[in-house]
Amino acid sequence: MTRPTLVAFFGLAVAIVAALLAFEHEREEVAPTASIPAAAPASAPIPDARRPSFDVVRIGTEGNSVIAGRAQPGAQVIILDGDTELGRVTADPRGEWVFVPAEALPPGSRELRLRAVNPDGEVLESGNPVVLVVPERGAGPALVLKSAPTGGTLLLQGPGGLSDGALSLDLVDHDDKGRLFVSGKAPAGSRVHVYLDDGFLGRAEADADGNWRIAGAKPGGDSHRLRVDLVDPKGKVLARIETPWTPGAPLARPGAGEVVVSAGTSLWRIARRVYGEGTAYTSIFTANRDRIRNPDLIYPGQVFTLPQR
Repeated sequence: MTRPTLVAFFGLAVAIVAALLAFEHEREEVAPTASIPAAAPASAPIPDARRPSFDVVRIGTEGNSVIAGRAQPGAQVIILDGDTELGRVTADPRGEWVFVPAEALPPGSRELRLRAVNPDGEVLESGNPVVLVVPERGAGPALVLKSAPTGGTLLLQGPGGLSDGALSLDLVDHDDKGRLFVSGKAPAGSRVHVYLDDGFLGRAEADADGNWRIAGAKPGGDSHRLRVDLVDPKGKVLARIETPWTPGAPLARPGAGEVVVSAGTSLWRIARRVYGEGTAYTSIFTANRDRIRNPDLIYPGQVFTLPQR
């Protein structure tokens, strides 16, 4: 995928995130059709375990999809594309269900919701919809975003954010309440520390699926720097991602004249590969003083500017 296409794709992702957040705060009830059971309003909060939920939404390059999730055992789960029913499936005794649409999803953006008819007759909807962006054939992978219960979004599928293989920074978004959400992937059970403009934002532990997520206060201003560290139990940094970030803009990616640090490399090796001599590492160090605190300590995932010599 070309850089202009990738930037445009992430720009669309930002727009979809904004729409999803607006949906959470301004959602209106839509009258269901006669063939789709209506969810009855509840007078008290309904436990999440009783509601149907999405676990996996995967869109192939041809628009073919696999959708899976959880519901009460024996519940009839109805998958809705907006107000159109895609199909129905029954949750197994473990409360798990899988649905494979007979037809490929056409290109464009759409919102998927769930409605379940539980064995006792109660009808409930999923609390968190999934937003899809299906590209034209050959234009790259689909984007799948899920709103999180505590606000913000989770990336279920996409072209990927900034990554060194072990650690990734996938999404940075914010809501109209001034909350900032940062998420990505790391080895299951590993620890992640996030910094904003060198100030500690928070820590998280990657879940069993390798997802980590941190919420904090949205900063003022237009230009910031995010840093994500993968650390061991003693706090030693194993991998690091640093990137500029502007609210409402896609994550910055390495461009011409930049290099992403890979595991096992050093400034000396980068300079020898780029300039033909390892001693030229001082030029890289000088051009990236804001990102390199110690020239002997650089981390996979960092992005450095390569100055002209």
